[in-house]
Amino acid sequence: MSSETLAIDVPLRWGDMDAYGHVNNVQVVRIMEEARVAAFGPPAGTGEAGFEVPLPVFNELPEGTQALVAENHVKYRSPLAYRTVPARVEVWIETATAASLTVGYAIRDGVDGRLCAEASTVLAFFHEPTGRLVRISPEQRELLRAHTRGT
Repeated sequence: MSSETLAIDVPLRWGDMDAYGHVNNVQVVRIMEEARVAAFGPPAGTGEAGFEVPLPVFNELPEGTQALVAENHVKYRSPLAYRTVPARVEVWIETATAASLTVGYAIRDGVDGRLCAEASTVLAFFHEPTGRLVRISPEQRELLRAHTRGT
């Protein structure tokens, strides 16, 4: 794990399990979402205040801004068995463009560290009241730079 990567433990739920004892493939996307919110915080205007996050990407967005998932991509590498031990999710920024952000993930078994999925999410920031995309500010880009792989 590089210094640009945040490590987030995401608990597995009994209901995540399929008939084979593995975490269902669609639940992997929920795990990605949980890790993303734990790393970056909830988008502005959602949830309640009161918890700190390692990389508060959404703190400076204008009121009414939504972080919309434009794309998810998942490569399943190995089954993720249901366990009472959380999955370890490594989260990093792959790219930050003028109006979008690509988040990378490596989802690992919480016991043996085996790579179970590699994934990415493209987020676009949309200001609902005006109907326009929100650009990533220079300050936000600087904050993201430390967690971007390859910089």
